[in-house]
Amino acid sequence: MPTQLNRYEPEARPAPDQAGVHSATPYPPTTGPTAFGPLVGQPVGAVPPAPAPRRRRLRSVALVVALAAVIGGGTAVVLQKWGPGAGSSSVSSTPPTSPAPKESATEEPDADVGGVPSSWRRVDDPLGFSLYLPEGWKRKVVGEEVDGLQQVDYSPDGGEHFVRISVDVSPDFATAHDHFVDLEEQVKERLIGYKFLSLKENQYRDRAGSQWEYTWEAQPKDTPFAGPRRAIDQGYIDRDGTEYAIYMSAPQKDWAEARAQFSAVLRGWRTG
Repeated sequence: MPTQLNRYEPEARPAPDQAGVHSATPYPPTTGPTAFGPLVGQPVGAVPPAPAPRRRRLRSVALVVALAAVIGGGTAVVLQKWGPGAGSSSVSSTPPTSPAPKESATEEPDADVGGVPSSWRRVDDPLGFSLYLPEGWKRKVVGEEVDGLQQVDYSPDGGEHFVRISVDVSPDFATAHDHFVDLEEQVKERLIGYKFLSLKENQYRDRAGSQWEYTWEAQPKDTPFAGPRRAIDQGYIDRDGTEYAIYMSAPQKDWAEARAQFSAVLRGWRTG
């Protein structure tokens, strides 16, 4: 799905780990909501305090810190597309009960029409979106569905380069930009060597969106793809209220090609 969704400090604060899984995206594995009982000493019949605001998921795109699962062979973004980190296999293969993505053999782009290479194929994902990708990219489910949020990765090499798509049918924020601003505040404190490049509102698919770009230094303890990484995340909320983050991450040295691929993915994106 960032996505749409770069900062780190000399020594990143350890983020919760899920079965030893580490991610290279701003979308770590989600956790379930917490229920609170009545306050101790509260008089019987007293008006209970207002419910705590819904937890904020660390998305993304989307979309971020060393946890989400990048790699069943090494994957993890967001968005996420290609990602800076990887982890053990908390990114499980598509469950047998879940329909596999379908390639539309009849829908191939004409030579570079709309910026999509003619060799790419349209993939119809079970989560209700479709996009063009180069041949050979494999799908991995990231974690489990939690509170309406689901994420899948597509990668050609087990997570060194990947696209992560986050689909949230119950967004926590009114706009994708508000979500990214909140997420960025969290990520900059956790990613080692995080460097902010840009975070700006934009229009995507005729909807208010946001695009966030950053770099960081992926650590050997978190991923087999350690070293300088870069990521970009495009988020927006569709007309039906579903929030999407389309996120791509790759090693810094490969960014020129990754950025061109990200643009092609955005051009070929469809929902419904």
